[in-house]
Amino acid sequence: MEASERTISQILTEQIRYEIPPYQRPYSWEKNNVEQLLDDVWDAYKADDEEYFIGSLITIEKAKGFYDVVDGQQRLTTLNLIFARLRQKTSDPYAMVDLEARVRLPKKNKADESKPRLTLRHRDQGFYIKHVLDGEPVTDAFRRELEKNQDKPKLNMLENLSAIDAFCLGKDEETIRAFKDYLLDRVFVVLVATQSTKSAYRLFNVLNARGMPLSNADLIKNMLFARLSSGKRSEDLDERWLELEETIGIDRMDQFLGHHRSSVVATKSRKSLNEEFEPMIEGSPTPFVFLDAVTISAKNYVRIQQGAFDGPAALRSLRSLHRVGFEEWVPPLLAFLNQPVVDMTEGEFIGLLEKITYQNWVRRLAFTARLTVYFQLINAIKASKRKSEITEIFQASAKDSEFRTLLDGEVYGKPFAHAVLMRLEEADQDESVTKVFGGQITIEHVLPQALKDAYWKERFTDEHHRLWLHRIGNLALLVGIKNYKAQYHSFDRKKDIYAEKNKVVSFDTTKQILSVDDWRPEQIRLRHDALMSRAMRVWSMG
Repeated sequence: MEASERTISQILTEQIRYEIPPYQRPYSWEKNNVEQLLDDVWDAYKADDEEYFIGSLITIEKAKGFYDVVDGQQRLTTLNLIFARLRQKTSDPYAMVDLEARVRLPKKNKADESKPRLTLRHRDQGFYIKHVLDGEPVTDAFRRELEKNQDKPKLNMLENLSAIDAFCLGKDEETIRAFKDYLLDRVFVVLVATQSTKSAYRLFNVLNARGMPLSNADLIKNMLFARLSSGKRSEDLDERWLELEETIGIDRMDQFLGHHRSSVVATKSRKSLNEEFEPMIEGSPTPFVFLDAVTISAKNYVRIQQGAFDGPAALRSLRSLHRVGFEEWVPPLLAFLNQPVVDMTEGEFIGLLEKITYQNWVRRLAFTARLTVYFQLINAIKASKRKSEITEIFQASAKDSEFRTLLDGEVYGKPFAHAVLMRLEEADQDESVTKVFGGQITIEHVLPQALKDAYWKERFTDEHHRLWLHRIGNLALLVGIKNYKAQYHSFDRKKDIYAEKNKVVSFDTTKQILSVDDWRPEQIRLRHDALMSRAMRVWSMG
């Protein structure tokens, strides 16, 4: 390993080339990162600092003057964006030739093809050459396509080119040329050159341990590439990994991989995610076989996130599960979708999964206790158990009477209150009706939390007030910010408020309150009992 301090002009000179290897993440710097870099260097330039250090560039020297970039690709790519854009801001032929030489290799003769000094990942290289190096504008239609496909690396390049343009705005050519010279001659990096892929793999892990921003997905991908020799197979694996990133989205990769791991091993995680994946990768015949299974799981994970299921009952249960304050229910559903139970439909499994998840949530089971039933389900699915055995696991874990007792008590302020009321809103609707609620939804006490108005003092004793205040029968869903000025008013005034707010979003359970003439303990009990019966139809396992 060799390390030396170099100016930017010394690392972007002669026939030196850089390539982003397949195991690296795509270009991910955003506008604020580029603005910070430009502002910092500009401050150093204005202060006439002798030198300014911008970090390290860790590489594998594959051949004389040819480097794979292990760490520092974000800064290196951004420097190439800056020089390509500065080249367009000057009419001085000498400055243009100098800047061109920083982003493309100098031609040895006129017949040579112009080659970029930096090679990005395969899927981004064509875009980089056309729209960064050649400066061809991006059409609005193409930008919309990139946004639709969530192609973050290309969108980041476009956004960052705009940030560079904004930086140059108002600066004359002489200033831009002087800033260019400062960047090249007085801005430094430490160039570290290693000699092997194994060294790069070790560096990845060392960098991660020292807090560098490497995700678990980066390190898991690195493990896969570490099992391959160089050549075409690496390119194939890179393509497969890119497809996985496109399916899930880079920002959600770690979250998905955590759920996938649990859906396979059904054990509580005790190490970092990338360490948990190491035996899974080593135990697979090839990295491609491993990725086959992960890709299937990824497509099913997207189904779960997007609600891509047939049948209103399954969709209602899935929407209900997404309201839960934890996601431990995702791995057993992933396991079921990845390896379906022969005689059990998706709707049946999701319905039972909703029941046990809400029961354990309302029963306040701790994290480890909640995991028990989920891991039992995963192991049963992996063992190819049939519907009757899967159902028995759900039933054995349910506690209908305890669940009813807890739900029958005070609900307001509990973590599950909003989710329970939303599910009860949907429970009695015709299966042909699908209602999607948006905006801010709040929970309103019909009987107010303080008996200030004469209306309430006449109808409720202190004992009745304590008994019914926070129970389901006295709670209503409303859209929008809670109206605190109205919360202590009489029932008639409250009904006017509910009716007005229900014009925006209609809640059937709230609408029923509007048909009641008077709000007394007897009315609360009737509504409470009706909602409790509905709750047991939804979540009882009996």
